[in-house]
Amino acid sequence: MVSEVEVRAGARLLLSPVSFPVNPGDKIGLVGRNGAGKTTLTRILAGESLPASGSITRTGQVGYLPQDPRTGDLEVSTRDRILSARGLDQVLKRLDRYTSEMAEATDDDVRDKAMASYARAESELLAGGGYAAESEAARIAANLGLPDRVMEQPLRTLSGGQRRRVELARILFAGADTMLLDEPTNHLDADSIVWLRNYLKDYSGGLIIISHDVDLLDAVVTKVFHLDANRAEIDQYAMGWKKYLAQRETDEKRRKRERANAERKADQLMA
Repeated sequence: MVSEVEVRAGARLLLSPVSFPVNPGDKIGLVGRNGAGKTTLTRILAGESLPASGSITRTGQVGYLPQDPRTGDLEVSTRDRILSARGLDQVLKRLDRYTSEMAEATDDDVRDKAMASYARAESELLAGGGYAAESEAARIAANLGLPDRVMEQPLRTLSGGQRRRVELARILFAGADTMLLDEPTNHLDADSIVWLRNYLKDYSGGLIIISHDVDLLDAVVTKVFHLDANRAEIDQYAMGWKKYLAQRETDEKRRKRERANAERKADQLMA
């Protein structure tokens, strides 16, 4: 829930106080001209920056894809980076270790301890999607243009575009309650864009998406938030993309008439 959030860049006002919820099933296209503050607002919603004023209440897991994702350890493999969204990378390593300990144990107490540890780790694995989770992660990655050979490579060997696809795959695999996606189709090929479009159409959580891909916006969004840089306000439209375009054109014509009338009255007063 966004409550009276104000956004500034230094002394410059980007967004006057605004309030809105992001409910499950809301698919919001955040649009506006370059420099209007869309990315800045999204960073604030994700908790990576602070608003000038106001508050944001987050419930459940939030997945955030920035334009320039930064990852910590570049030595981890692509597979482990994606699996880490559910903590399964560490669980699988523990299962391997306990399997070795059980096989190598010569003492019954050591073997029993390893078996108990294995059972606990296996319960964590089942809670995170079970043994099918690895294939699920691989399937998402493949649909985003990351084949099996890339899954075994450390992140440091990947290009910037590949690393961005890894982060997108990680967010989708996480099953977050709310996703904030800043230009998610960057570095994706045509097939991957079609797959992502269908994935987001079926996604049941809350979604805020910044994109220049009008086909994606047309297929996915159910609401449009237009950040008007001139007025530093968000115009909220509870409608799909094509209806928004028509309504926006009507609103712009109305505002143009209102400005002309205001200027004419000002000229009359000056005279």
